[in-house]
Amino acid sequence: MDFDFNSLLAFIIFGVTIGVVYGIVALGISLIYSGLDIVHFAHGEIYMFGAFIGLFFSQVIGVPYPFAIIGAMIFAALLGMFIERVFYRRLTQAGGGYTVAGMGMIICGFGMSVALMNVAYLIWGAAAEPFPVDLGMPLQLGDISIPQSYVLTAVVSMLLMVVLNYFIRNTKLGLAVRAVAHNKDIAYLMGINVPLVISLIFGLGCALAAAAGVLIGPMQSVQVEMGYLMLMKAFAAAVVGGFGSLPGALIGGILVGIFENLGAAYISPSHKDIYAFLLLILVLIFRPSGLFGVIAKVKA
Repeated sequence: MDFDFNSLLAFIIFGVTIGVVYGIVALGISLIYSGLDIVHFAHGEIYMFGAFIGLFFSQVIGVPYPFAIIGAMIFAALLGMFIERVFYRRLTQAGGGYTVAGMGMIICGFGMSVALMNVAYLIWGAAAEPFPVDLGMPLQLGDISIPQSYVLTAVVSMLLMVVLNYFIRNTKLGLAVRAVAHNKDIAYLMGINVPLVISLIFGLGCALAAAAGVLIGPMQSVQVEMGYLMLMKAFAAAVVGGFGSLPGALIGGILVGIFENLGAAYISPSHKDIYAFLLLILVLIFRPSGLFGVIAKVKA
């Protein structure tokens, strides 16, 4: 087979585009983990709900696509804060904190995933729904034609990450988020409203998942079972980048997207979903903490 540089470049560009979506979801998972010390196993269903809510805003109400993204993010943030306050927080009050109540949180996360999926089945059914959005003519990059949905996905994803980075590093509330993520007890002593900040962290993570769901809508159909596979890919991205590392989540997502796209192009498209986990295994073999993770040293 003759080497075609344009084809390789196209596969990399499309891989980066889908990778930044993985990165956004992984960013939400890492944000919740860094702040709450838990893995939110219902994150894929939040992503799925966000896609359907964005579809509702765009196709039923008729709001412009960018506002559909914002509406879905607000809805998912409120839903996430409700879930954290009503379900997860009760477990922590009974178990002595997020770290202590770990097993109950895991079971609750899986139960929440099943519950949200069944609620979605009752509302939208099992059929896949198209998400048509007219964004204009494709962008021509030499001989490569890039759909506007891919361009918008990359731009919005990077914008979300820049805004989140600015919020965490340059605002008082972002400083409170970092303080809670570092040590909740010390944050209490500093006068920070830790329960409120935890709800904010959970809401931010869920809002990122919803944004990813709306962005992926024009590229794929929207269906109830779309969250499970995305959760696995985003989890792989978070581990590849270094679990709990926010920059690592983005880089890990991009690497997973490129790796699976090149694997589908040059090895076998029927096994596309396997390549992300092959990359995960390789990274864990040579760098168990992930590319940007830090190995904690515990003194005996």
